Amino acid sequence: MFQKSHNNSTRPNSTISVNKKEQSPSVIAKDIHMLGNVVSEGTVDFDGKLDGNIRCDNLVVRNNAFIKGEILANSVSIYGKVKGLVRAKSVHLYASCHVEGIIMHEALTIEDGAYLDGKCKRTDKLDGDDDSSDFTFEDSSGGSKETKILENIRLIR
Repeated sequence: MFQKSHNNSTRPNSTISVNKKEQSPSVIAKDIHMLGNVVSEGTVDFDGKLDGNIRCDNLVVRNNAFIKGEILANSVSIYGKVKGLVRAKSVHLYASCHVEGIIMHEALTIEDGAYLDGKCKRTDKLDGDDDSSDFTFEDSSGGSKETKILENIRLIR
């Protein structure tokens, strides 16, 4: 009735590989206060407080969240508070957000009512290896100009 070759043909369908982006997100609850850096290859759903940097694929900054530091991601959705540098391909600022700092982006969406105090810089590529950066500094000896990418920017009050 059942043949061995028939079972082998259905076997690959039963073992489905899980893609990194299909994994459930890392969730930081609102009662967490972190000091340091957060690094993830997937999605981070952040609702706590962070004094440090965060690097991930997708980041959601919830209403109660407060991040003071640098954010580096492919996609960032901000509902809460952020102070510092945001570097992402796609940035969405919702009406409840409060952002102070610099946003480097390829695509930026700002909802009516969003608070933004800082600078927005559109870039074609956010890779660290890109030599077409607009950030140039003169040598202190008055010599040639050198192109550098700003890796860490902090707002000091």
